[in-house]
Amino acid sequence: MKTLKATVILLTCVLTATAQGNLGAYIDNAVNNKFVEIANATNQISNPVDLDFHLDVINRPFELWVNNKGTSNSGGSTVIISDADTDTPSHNFVRDGNAWHFMALPSGIAFSDNGNFATAQDILDANRNGGRFTGPTLWSGDLSVYGIVGNPPTSQYNGSHLDMVHQSPYGKGIAWESDNIFWIMDGFDLTVKRYDFHSDHGPGQDNHSDGVVRVYNDVSFTKDFVAPSHCVIDDNKQWFYGCNTGANKIFRLDITTGLYNKNLTKINNEPLAEYSEYLNATVEEVITTGLDKPIGIDIVGNQLIVTNNGSGELIIYDIDDDFAEMGRITPDYANADLMGVKIGPDGQIYFVDYSNKKVMRIENDQSFPVSTDEILKEASVQVYPNPSNAIVNLDFLETPGSIEILNLEGRVIKSIEVSMKTQFDVSGLNAGIYLVKVSFEDKVIHRKITVTKS
Repeated sequence: MKTLKATVILLTCVLTATAQGNLGAYIDNAVNNKFVEIANATNQISNPVDLDFHLDVINRPFELWVNNKGTSNSGGSTVIISDADTDTPSHNFVRDGNAWHFMALPSGIAFSDNGNFATAQDILDANRNGGRFTGPTLWSGDLSVYGIVGNPPTSQYNGSHLDMVHQSPYGKGIAWESDNIFWIMDGFDLTVKRYDFHSDHGPGQDNHSDGVVRVYNDVSFTKDFVAPSHCVIDDNKQWFYGCNTGANKIFRLDITTGLYNKNLTKINNEPLAEYSEYLNATVEEVITTGLDKPIGIDIVGNQLIVTNNGSGELIIYDIDDDFAEMGRITPDYANADLMGVKIGPDGQIYFVDYSNKKVMRIENDQSFPVSTDEILKEASVQVYPNPSNAIVNLDFLETPGSIEILNLEGRVIKSIEVSMKTQFDVSGLNAGIYLVKVSFEDKVIHRKITVTKS
């Protein structure tokens, strides 16, 4: 049985590892890498391009959204994977009522912490009539809205989208900054644009007049005409990292820099609050060698991960060491066609495989959760063994006020007597996944536990 002292030692070790980044285990302990397929064509995964986690980690933990490119006739779609961190995830396929226009050949997906998400559309004209009428779309992550309202479309509700601004034909990738603000890799102007949707117009409506678009013409990239060019913004909300896919490079833009220069002519004279050029931003090429068609990108702490589509590898870089390459991960199957990549809240690596129609998780028992807050939570409440069919142990760094077992609907199944070293018996529970809710004076921590039957 673990002791309190052992848990404190674990906390110290974990925090040290996090300060250095948490992806080194996949290189240093590659023998422990385990590749787990969590979705495939039987779950309606078809030409997946990108993925992102819903950011409500309390109410919707490990809810992974996968964006399918679809066809010009169908438009794109999503497969929502619940319990993506387990071996028994569930899958929900959703296509908007007018995905043909508002999710036309999507290249990327990004969630906001307000529950909304946005997609970039890699098409010249979402109307397919020879124009240039395309841009990023804002959506609700509310499953009573997304794919439900306006399905099929009506004169009142044109699908379920919340907003769309049509200034970026050939959108190659998208990243979230804050609120309803997203940055896009614009494959038409071959630069980077910042979109602020401001207030959404409501599901299926069409008022875009408060949209603000800023064009950062200090950036120029070379697109691949077929593949996406994904992007990400770091946790400090300073650096935007983009894949220069056609030139085999990675660049970054300091989003706190850049000054207004002039107003620009809007495509189709779309009524917007602002469409302007920003110049004198700080832009750096940070990785210029060793890449072959980089597509997916994510960042955790001081480390960057890129999917190198040309070689079928995932590459990890140390940002603090002048972006030195730490190592490469090769999937355990042939002909990997890697696109979007995401580091999950558990510190595991998730990626999509386009032509093989897969969503994969790479596990390593030496990896750690992605933020200091999550590390503290992970170390301050230890639950073991997990899974279990009998006695479960709970260890704490401080005495909690209460402990409850909840089902996934949030209903309290039982209350547990509190002590610094607590045990409880799960043999009387039905097999499945439960939440252990541990309440302290200043925080509430949830731990997922799987109950099995002997």
